Order: sequence, then C-alpha cells, then structure tokens
Amino acid sequence: MARSNLSRSDRFYKNPIMRDEEWDRAKQPPVWLMVLAVIIVTSAFFAGVYAEKPHSTIGWVIGALTIAIYMLLGSLRRRRARRYLRAIHGQAVS
Repeated sequence: MARSNLSRSDRFYKNPIMRDEEWDRAKQPPVWLMVLAVIIVTSAFFAGVYAEKPHSTIGWVIGALTIAIYMLLGSLRRRRARRYLRAIHGQAVS
C-alpha cells in the first residue's frame, strides 16, 4: 500500500468532517448581526404590508436593502474566512 506523508498544510483537506466544521465556524456571522438583520427586515416588511402608500414603499426598500447588505457582508465573511483558514493551515494566501 502506498504510504502518504501529509504535511501540516494538507491537514485541512485530510478530514472532510473537520474541514466542514472549521469552515462553518469561520464564516458564521456574529449573533448580534443576525438578530439586528432579522429585526430590521421584519419591521420593514411589516411596514411595507400594513402602512400607507409612501411608508409602504419605504418599508419594502429598507427590507430589500437590508437583505442585500447582509448578503454582501456574507460574501466578505467567506473571503475573510478563506484567507484565515489558508493562513493557519500553511497554504499560500492570495
């Protein structure tokens, strides 16, 4: 049987369960950000449904912008997590 000698930089790819757990922890948003986003989106969409016409439109816009900003922050979190995990596992960080 072939014997592989995995170095520290390959540990990240050796165990898929550990890799997935580490990736999920690194890219998870803080709890305060999730709570804040849920509160803003809920109240904005509530105003979008039940408010008068000018306030209704503002509610829909604020809710949609909050979701868009949260998604943008999510992509930035994934990029930062990828760099962090590459750095701690001894791989090239670009």
